[in-house]
Amino acid sequence: MIYHYHQFNEALAKVTKNDVLVFPTDTVYGIGASIYSPKAIDKIFKIKRRPVDKSLIVLCADKGQLEEIIGPLSDKIERLVDHFLPGALTLVLNCYKPLCEEITRGKQTIGVRIPNHPVAIELLNQLGPLATTSANLSGEPSPIKIEKSNPIINEVPYVFDAGETEGGVPSTILDCTNDRFYVLREGAISKREIDAVLKKI
Repeated sequence: MIYHYHQFNEALAKVTKNDVLVFPTDTVYGIGASIYSPKAIDKIFKIKRRPVDKSLIVLCADKGQLEEIIGPLSDKIERLVDHFLPGALTLVLNCYKPLCEEITRGKQTIGVRIPNHPVAIELLNQLGPLATTSANLSGEPSPIKIEKSNPIINEVPYVFDAGETEGGVPSTILDCTNDRFYVLREGAISKREIDAVLKKI
């Protein structure tokens, strides 16, 4: 069911940790579920028709939630977090907290991000960190608004519609698992911007 602004509190009161959600971020609409529900996370793969070897990223409400998953931040990571997050930068880091196989798909690393969108932050504050990916069938364009023609919408019980997202460009993914960081996918934040911040350390 699609919920609009005035219905968000009503919907949130019904959501359980085993539910799958579609919601806006500062980049595109995402599909997500609690990191503590392997059953719900598995549904994401089936709904999206996502290859089972591809891991999900985890969205967090703030630095505290992020540290629960990846542990204390190094100086370099903290500088990136303070400068770019909330925002369109996904950091791939070594896992500190054991996460279910349905999220990591056998990897010892995880992508984490703090989205810069009030609806996403509210959901994350209420429900805790969410394992997410974009709310489209695998291989299709990432959605910037809710359209009933999107087959994902019809398979998810809670769809939070807050209009068109402002970004439209997916987040930049930065691998931070080794001493030398490198960009896996350049998106809303350029490599030049990242390099400029890291050079100040």
